[in-house]
Amino acid sequence: MGTRGYFAYRYKKKYYRQYLPCDAYPSHYGQQLANAVPRDPIAFKDWVAAKTKMLDNIKPSEEEVVISDEHSDSPGYNLCADLGFTFIGGSIEWTYVIDLDNLIFTVNGVTHFKLDNMPPSEPGLEGYFENEVPIPPQHLGTALGLWPLPGFDVQGRQEAYEALDPIITPAIEWGISTWDKLNFSQKFSIELVHFLIQKTSHEVALAYAPHIRQKTGGYCWDVLCAAIPSIPLAYDNSKGSFTRSLSDQCGHRPYAMCCKLGIDHIKAFQSGGLGDDYCWIRGCLVTFCVWLGDSAYVANEVEQMVRKMEHDGHGECIGIILSSQYEIIAVAVDDGLKPTRKVRHTPVLSIRPSADMPGETSDGLLLLSQLLSPPLTGPQPSWRAPRPIQCTQPAIARNTKWSRFPSETIQEIVLYADTKTYLSLCQVSKSVRSICLARPRVGEYTLLRQTTGYKLTSDARYPNNGVPTILSLGRVYPRFMGGRWKAWELSPKQLAKVKEGGCPGEILAKAEDRANHPFSD
Repeated sequence: MGTRGYFAYRYKKKYYRQYLPCDAYPSHYGQQLANAVPRDPIAFKDWVAAKTKMLDNIKPSEEEVVISDEHSDSPGYNLCADLGFTFIGGSIEWTYVIDLDNLIFTVNGVTHFKLDNMPPSEPGLEGYFENEVPIPPQHLGTALGLWPLPGFDVQGRQEAYEALDPIITPAIEWGISTWDKLNFSQKFSIELVHFLIQKTSHEVALAYAPHIRQKTGGYCWDVLCAAIPSIPLAYDNSKGSFTRSLSDQCGHRPYAMCCKLGIDHIKAFQSGGLGDDYCWIRGCLVTFCVWLGDSAYVANEVEQMVRKMEHDGHGECIGIILSSQYEIIAVAVDDGLKPTRKVRHTPVLSIRPSADMPGETSDGLLLLSQLLSPPLTGPQPSWRAPRPIQCTQPAIARNTKWSRFPSETIQEIVLYADTKTYLSLCQVSKSVRSICLARPRVGEYTLLRQTTGYKLTSDARYPNNGVPTILSLGRVYPRFMGGRWKAWELSPKQLAKVKEGGCPGEILAKAEDRANHPFSD
């Protein structure tokens, strides 16, 4: 059986495709197609004009079209709107697209050559893709506009959004704190988010492809959980102790949010079952989407979130829209059940690391961390008067006996508590709660402070013995499962072997993955 693939022209966001039943490898059809692109600028301009004219006048087939053996530019093409076929998978080993919208030549949906500056035939595609010859950067281009067109009624959604009369408010008006005013729990959460974004950015950038898009809800959930300060973080643990929390994969993930994220999805407002397109976390309504890079998607998501708040009977509420491209929009509704309703939302804000900001933290991530912090621990938006937040859970009687204990005694009690007890202590009183939340938990470990000079590494204590230790986190990837956190105890001697600025846990995680999957790439 031969090496199979696809060739297509992309023109006006549509694909004109031919099937390659054999010889689809780079040294054969790949190089033939690359060689067909003129290198002379004048000839290239005429060639592009001829191709666009051909595609304007073509009558595409509804059936699969096999490329002609005599000529690779046969007039028969199958019209496709979905770019999923441009990525390899199944029996398809190679794909080639001449993109006349972006003027690029794309191999396997990922590598983009400039169509007007194609690389020479030596070493050619065979050298680059089969012999690992580095591709000269001057020949590499960028693909834009690959996101599918909206599958919803754009005009109808825009009119519904405009009917809200929304006020767009910058992040500073939401009262975000600066990096130097964040507590240890908030800084730790931000470091976790930065780490996850670094690990997944290369993949989520391709979320316009269906097979990548279906994974992005899980990535958004991981980032959301990491961004919540003072929530015990679950980790892969051989001791069989605490293994369940909001941040793990043991049944706590909203199914629709994590597994059914789509481009044209109109969201369900009911809760439970398979329609959980929204969830409530620390008083915020949260939802995910694939993309916020177009005003049509912004209008669609904001309008649906406001209707969901109204559906759930919330007159004053804040919501968070998190996209697979690691951007957020915060939405606030005041007097939501009255004719005087006011709707505000931020512009699209990135939560990716920002090298020129303190802590490399963007305004978007500072705002996300603040919105997800425990109630009464951060400032209110500037347009709201400070007032206590109503708790939706049954009130727990205040135990005034705790106020008689010195804070140092309470701190020791919290340090020696297992996670189940820790969660109960958070509900005893405001003073005990503040002590609990000041130090984040990873499984049964209490993190005391960041270990200077190392990433995702902290001075810590384990409740069974109270002996200080050093704990470093990394991300492991068990086969057939998603990524999960794992923690390692380190001695000062072991830590000294790691270069300053590095992440010991990540080094150990990579070593473990290599040992468990010795034949993986």
